[in-house]
Amino acid sequence: MMCKLLEKAGVPPGVVNIVFGTGPRVGEALVSHPEVPLISFTGSQPTAERITLLSAPHCKRLSLELGGKNPAIIFEDANLEECIPTTVRSSFANQGEICLCTSRIFVQKSIYSEFLKRFLEATKLWKVGIPSDPSASMGALISKAHLEKVRSYIKKARAEGAQILCGEGVDKLSLPLRNQGGYFMLPTVITDIKDESSCMREEIFGPVTCVVPFDSEEEVIKRANSVKYGLAATVWSSNVGRVHRVAKKLQSGLVWTNCWLIRELNLPFGGMKSSGVGREGAKDSYEFFTEVKTITIKH
Repeated sequence: MMCKLLEKAGVPPGVVNIVFGTGPRVGEALVSHPEVPLISFTGSQPTAERITLLSAPHCKRLSLELGGKNPAIIFEDANLEECIPTTVRSSFANQGEICLCTSRIFVQKSIYSEFLKRFLEATKLWKVGIPSDPSASMGALISKAHLEKVRSYIKKARAEGAQILCGEGVDKLSLPLRNQGGYFMLPTVITDIKDESSCMREEIFGPVTCVVPFDSEEEVIKRANSVKYGLAATVWSSNVGRVHRVAKKLQSGLVWTNCWLIRELNLPFGGMKSSGVGREGAKDSYEFFTEVKTITIKH
């Protein structure tokens, strides 16, 4: 459909070409071809490593937007009326299958109990269902293999002594009979989990989030930065000075304060550390997708 719309809009043939196929077959052919000068990729770190390896002999330009283990930092002066519904959405939107989703929630100790109670209440209101159901908040995961991978993280957390407060293995999933074999999963909240746990360090890419307490600003910045990823973060506080201090110190390519997924498409988009290489968006995309040439003319 997009190709038809491009043609209807008058885009000349050959400007946009869409090739369908699997990564190992079609993807590898494209990224290793000498006449493909640059690659913009969104996906996992292992695939990015493969792309880098295949493209290296041709010195191709790369823009890589990879995974995230995105923290939400909620200080005691946060507006919970706005914070809680937004953080539920940032954790579970699109079944958590968004690279920008929140998967680690750090809550200042003085409001931890209240936040957790209200967060669980709001999470349990999210309805899992089929996309044609207008009352559904989220649908099925992308595949059976991915569903099993996400479930395996919850099993690991339980084996480590963490508490599963709602969702997978705790609450009953209610679906129409014809959809009960689908790859559906309830939004799941984990507590009493250590920062060293795989659920706190690895990208799960599903409807799973961990909620943990913290004491001080310095402590939470260190913990938020302790993973190999650095894509996005959210900071909730009514203290403007604190918001600026924390946002500046977080090792994240994008930081939202008192909101989530507010996008201005002219601003740079991309991650730090293992979350990617390069930036895209307006000026950054223009510079990435074009070449600068210097011509000197004597006359």
